[in-house]
Amino acid sequence: MVNVRLIEQDYPDDPYMNMAVDEAIFQEVSKGKSQPTMRFYRNRSAAVLGCFQLADEELDLEYAKANNIKVVKRFTGGGAVYHDMGALNYSIISPDLFGIGMNVERLFSGMMNGAVRSLALASVPEIKNSMNDITSNGKKVFGAAATLKKGALMFHATMLIQTDLNILSSVLKVPGEKLKDKGIKSIRERVANIKELCGKDSQKIHDSLLIGYSTFYGFKTVPGKLTEDEESLAKRLYEGKYSKQEWNMGSELIHIE
Repeated sequence: MVNVRLIEQDYPDDPYMNMAVDEAIFQEVSKGKSQPTMRFYRNRSAAVLGCFQLADEELDLEYAKANNIKVVKRFTGGGAVYHDMGALNYSIISPDLFGIGMNVERLFSGMMNGAVRSLALASVPEIKNSMNDITSNGKKVFGAAATLKKGALMFHATMLIQTDLNILSSVLKVPGEKLKDKGIKSIRERVANIKELCGKDSQKIHDSLLIGYSTFYGFKTVPGKLTEDEESLAKRLYEGKYSKQEWNMGSELIHIE
């Protein structure tokens, strides 16, 4: 049975460091220097963009500034999400132990199946999933993003458990056509909190994710911490990338190793 390092270390008041840590682990895993990792983290108030998105197109920046919502861009693609302490975020970063190769669809399929199994263990009702979303009772409760690099894979997701959905719907912009396609008039109509749907809190979902993924993939989680190399790289990524306006607000792609 493969051991997977479990990291609970996070920086809720510094989303830039949370993103830097994720990338640092991914880079070290891809070099064969770090072990498979599952990480949980939270951000107190942050709008998180996919790496190819532009902040002014995806967010109400005036609302974000007025409400002290930090804007940070991750190194994976996908859409914008809102994080507060009522959301639970997790990352799975690993060498390719699962036979995924460089197939992104296979990566999403496997990791989403693990998430669905986990939510079922927590008795979340009427679960349905697409490539990177999960709904419960027809409402979105989960969004994911992922990336592949030769030798490593990265999957991370956000669970809405007790998030302030009014703030979420105010800071995120979604094109009217996309809402219309889903038969709704606003973001607020599309999303829901797991706590409201089935009474489960963050700790219950956290524990269900550990059990669901470990049984689905046949691994064992072992509590661990960041290596010195990961901490050093995370600091460089933080200073040279994630704390920079050019990265978070613009279209500049910054690569640091």
